[in-house]
Amino acid sequence: MIISSGKTVRLNRIFNPNDGRAVCVAADHGWMSDPTPNVLELRRILEQVVLGGADAVLVSYGTALRMGNFFHGKNSPALLIRADWMNMPRLGGSNVSNILPAVNFKKQATSTAKDALLVGASAITIYYFIGYSDEFEAINIEQAATFAKECRKVGLPLIIEPMAVGAPVTGVNITEILIASARIAAEIGADALKIPYTNDVMSFKKLVDEAGVPVLVLGGAKSDEPRDALELVDEAIRAGASGVVFGRNVTKARNPRGMVSDICALVHGNKTVNQILGIGAKKRGRLRPVAANCTGCQMCEFVCTHYHSSEYGQEKSRLRIEFKYKPNEPHTSKPIVCPLCEKCVEACKEGALTIGAEGYLVLEKERCNACGDCVDACPLHLVFLDDDKPILCDLCEGNPQCILWCKQRAIVLTEIKESKQHVS
Repeated sequence: MIISSGKTVRLNRIFNPNDGRAVCVAADHGWMSDPTPNVLELRRILEQVVLGGADAVLVSYGTALRMGNFFHGKNSPALLIRADWMNMPRLGGSNVSNILPAVNFKKQATSTAKDALLVGASAITIYYFIGYSDEFEAINIEQAATFAKECRKVGLPLIIEPMAVGAPVTGVNITEILIASARIAAEIGADALKIPYTNDVMSFKKLVDEAGVPVLVLGGAKSDEPRDALELVDEAIRAGASGVVFGRNVTKARNPRGMVSDICALVHGNKTVNQILGIGAKKRGRLRPVAANCTGCQMCEFVCTHYHSSEYGQEKSRLRIEFKYKPNEPHTSKPIVCPLCEKCVEACKEGALTIGAEGYLVLEKERCNACGDCVDACPLHLVFLDDDKPILCDLCEGNPQCILWCKQRAIVLTEIKESKQHVS
């Protein structure tokens, strides 16, 4: 693909020349939706986004005029301009096929390539809708082709955002439609794509391969858990994506700077999601239940069993969920977890149980005679014998899986007091 020198210079402002990847933040939501907090507090959020290390930020033309200071200087992010408008966010969400007729679905070009250059933009971004109707798609392609022609004249990169919407688009065929739209957008003249994830690595790899231009995966709706958003990034990068364009998962995050920094660590730093979240690192402390958060799903029991024995079920779990049923009252549930009270350690006459230097229970199997004294000593009845050996909570050797898998945070880790530790 032949790209003009002007486009090359500007693409290198967006994509890090060292790895060819980019972390972009979409902050153009006020252009098309209602003024939510992430729109009204955009100046504060952009300050955090810049500090987090974003490579580029997508904004409306008006925002670029009012907040252009965020894009000044060689260490500032590249400026991307949203050059068109559509009414879908205000009239029914992301798939409007059964909500509003085509006559009400509008899309309009709002800025030219020259306009974007005048405010210092490194690229413009436009929509390309596929699946709504042939007539509407034809209008989209005509507009996109016009933008592509303008961008070629002035050496400005064009990022096209394909969106699959409309009655023909279903959960069954949306992946193939997105793959087709990626190829079509590249044929129109896109220098890069901003496109939804197809929900699996293999199909997204096919999309990336067929597009033939850099692909940036978009973040979509705000994820309930940061891990979900980070895993989307991780999978897309493994499939060959050249980076991300994340909006609400950054602008609505409690810590926008931290979220951008974490995404950069995935995209540029080659870190894993577990490394970023600190999973796998040894933790010191005691498990503590938060009954008010427990939904009784029992996921912790299944995870505990599988982690220690590679079996499925709850029988060998080192913790349990206790349910209480009272007439005319909602049922309640509470995790019963090892508080590291050391009663089992004190009861072991053979010295087979100790609190290790890292703060969790350690069993020396060669010393254990399966007497069962530790079973009798446990006040919460969490210790039992299986195949003549005690089954008890060892905090997963400092990486408690129950905490990792409990999204409700019904189990937490509290700091352990040094005075209670014994060194084996």
